[in-house]
Amino acid sequence: MAYIFAFIIKILLFQTKRLSYLCLFITSFLFSCSHADDIDWEVKKSINDSIYAINNKLAKERMAKIESQYNVKGCFKLVHISDPHLSDFSESNHYSYPINLIQSVKFANQADLNINAMVATGDFISNHKDKDIAIKYLRSFTQYFYSNNNIPSYICTGNHDSNIIDSSFSTYITASEIYQNLSSISCFGLRSQKANKNYFYTDIPNPLGGYIRIISLDMLDQTEQKYNTVYYASYTQEQINWLGNIALKKGLSNQHNVIILNHYPFQPHSDNSTTYLCDGDFIHNWNMIPDIVEAFRNHTTIKSIYKNKLSTNDSISVNFDFTNSSGKFICYLGGHAHCFAYFNVLGVSIPTSLPHQQMILCSNQAPKDAGIVYNRVKREEDSISSNSFNIYYIDTLNEKIYITFFGAYQPDNDPSFPEVIVLPYN
Repeated sequence: MAYIFAFIIKILLFQTKRLSYLCLFITSFLFSCSHADDIDWEVKKSINDSIYAINNKLAKERMAKIESQYNVKGCFKLVHISDPHLSDFSESNHYSYPINLIQSVKFANQADLNINAMVATGDFISNHKDKDIAIKYLRSFTQYFYSNNNIPSYICTGNHDSNIIDSSFSTYITASEIYQNLSSISCFGLRSQKANKNYFYTDIPNPLGGYIRIISLDMLDQTEQKYNTVYYASYTQEQINWLGNIALKKGLSNQHNVIILNHYPFQPHSDNSTTYLCDGDFIHNWNMIPDIVEAFRNHTTIKSIYKNKLSTNDSISVNFDFTNSSGKFICYLGGHAHCFAYFNVLGVSIPTSLPHQQMILCSNQAPKDAGIVYNRVKREEDSISSNSFNIYYIDTLNEKIYITFFGAYQPDNDPSFPEVIVLPYN
């Protein structure tokens, strides 16, 4: 019966947009009681091919709207995915065949779209009590993210990628193990980084001239197995020195524009969900990295000590001189909150007259991994709302980001939520 439904969907696919809701109803009915262990994967692939075709058509229409309505041409185009959470229980991102992840790579590699780069901002896996199985998840992400992917593609780690389940650290995936498994296939983003470090930078040609520098931060970075990085973002003194002395300086010119990848939102932790960081926290002051970036933006110096909340002996000393630095900051890209969001980074301690730094969050790819805050977008397995990720047009001449979406993006409580968002960034 499922084969018949899949065949009907394919026949009717492009008739009207209303048929997308027929697809949603039928597929939700077929798999509402299913579990990943007993799914007929051939049927599921067939149905999701049809779902992909619908979402692909709608996303292309939104992109065409950006180009026509705002007369945006020749910009740097970026696909941003986050929180795929590969596992053995997720139906849409099962590690043996992660459909939503595969769809995002397929979308970004369409020749007619001319996508310049793709990024994935962490939580590639869901945790498992068996470390070897969690590493299988990680290897699967690497395989499917880079296979059949011919555009520059980059990653940053997320809190779940360390797989710490309990205080014994018996399931902990170390930094070197993460590096080995995320770079086991030729990874664009890790080629120039020294071994066993999961932070890096790379320059990508910008169609509008110059380069976009992608700086990827590693929030799992610690010198020893000391902190539970499922709950705390950790950066070593070495990584912060690298950020201030190398990533934000080396080879930068006035033709460079900078994007920084970091899984956690740069906001203070909130217990009452007033920020997007109500689940997890930074070991050091949350604004340490935004302070460094603000000094970079203002071409000034920064000298400060950032205390460790969990240890009196592990503070980070910041001492950078950006007075002669070149390049412009665009924004941060992240995830974690399992919803789309953009916000001003408030609370930096560097005096400035510039507009606030901006951060953009991407929704999660595995709808069964529901978010904790602000997650009002309806998500259903095997429907047009199953997948969700962001698409950006970055206009470095007019300093604007045009944001649109693939898949689910419209909150239940806001039917007028725009399909295109224009975000000035400087």
